[in-house]
Amino acid sequence: MSPETAARVERAITQLGYRPDPVARALSTGAGRTLGVLTHTAIYEGSVIIGGIELAAQEAGYGVSVASIAAFDPEVVQCTIERLAQTGCDGVILMAPWVSDAAALRRLASPLPLVATSQVPGYDGPAVYPDAVGSARHVVQHLLDLGHRTVWHVAGPTGWNASRLRAEGWEQALRAARAPVPEPLPGDWTSQAGYEAGLHLADDPDVTAVFAANDQVALGLLYALAERGRRVPDEISVVGYDDIPGSEFFQPALTTVRVDNLARGRHAVGQLLRQLDGQPPDPPIVVGYELVVRDSTAAARS
Repeated sequence: MSPETAARVERAITQLGYRPDPVARALSTGAGRTLGVLTHTAIYEGSVIIGGIELAAQEAGYGVSVASIAAFDPEVVQCTIERLAQTGCDGVILMAPWVSDAAALRRLASPLPLVATSQVPGYDGPAVYPDAVGSARHVVQHLLDLGHRTVWHVAGPTGWNASRLRAEGWEQALRAARAPVPEPLPGDWTSQAGYEAGLHLADDPDVTAVFAANDQVALGLLYALAERGRRVPDEISVVGYDDIPGSEFFQPALTTVRVDNLARGRHAVGQLLRQLDGQPPDPPIVVGYELVVRDSTAAARS
């Protein structure tokens, strides 16, 4: 259209407060310019990943629609993706944290391109995830290099990919160093689990280093050790995982693993846009991590 006509249209849009209807646009064009995110409230890093998704989507001219479900039951996942498709989503990013999610993904007949943000066993589709095994090995090696004979582990909840992979990296590093492999203590993602494990570990004078499944577990562990009079890091070194906001203000400041979850979300959008452009997806993308060394780790006592 001519510049004059375009100017009149813009004035009309401003005066009428017109906003396009994404559903109507999707029906007329076959593309809603919206990316769906299928998640739940149980993952701490979910908000950071979604932040990266929203930034990358906005830069590409897409909106984001988030759907939260309680569990990745195959029927629920199927229905939710179909609902996202009906509301104009062009593709879906799946935050699938459980080992059992592989069954849901394998049975899925999705009308939309998909990308997962977890390392799901048995799923070989497009994915973006951190090096959970490698980062856990790095934690253990850091503690062994400080002179600790071995490293105890307070595990995450059974059935979670992150728990399984972090425990796998912990055990691999100990076996590679020919160090003793203690029985991991069962837990979940809560400070209560860390506290209960800490009460048990505090009574064992052989315990000098502990790798907690996440920072919340480490927080409870630190509290229990202080309550029992075990000094950190003078007597016991503690490492967490996630670098949650405030972990630098734990007492003492927590050594932990920081994963670039913002990049995780951005890469997931990139994987999805490649598929929408008709290109084959990249191989799984492994995002970076950093071992943030603070005051909760120190050399073992001689």
